[in-house]
Amino acid sequence: MSTNDEKVRLKIRLTEEEKVKLEHDATLCGLTQSEYFRQICLGKRPRPKQPPEFWELLDALYEIHDKLERLAAYYPEASEKRSRLERLVLFLQEVS
Repeated sequence: MSTNDEKVRLKIRLTEEEKVKLEHDATLCGLTQSEYFRQICLGKRPRPKQPPEFWELLDALYEIHDKLERLAAYYPEASEKRSRLERLVLFLQEVS
């Protein structure tokens, strides 16, 4: 019987197409093939790693949000725009 941190080797057979897909999907997620496979076995769905531009966009949206928050004291309509932006940012965080 093995302990939780002890690794065991598992041999599996894949078609060439399955192997290419595993390699591709693991790379997209920034994971090794072993870690990608482990996460799938644990019922997790590894997500593709976001490019740096995604995080730059999110930072820019945070800045706009802060400016809208300051403007809301003078322009009430800015509060509605800020709320819409908050929903968008939350959506982007969920899908990342």
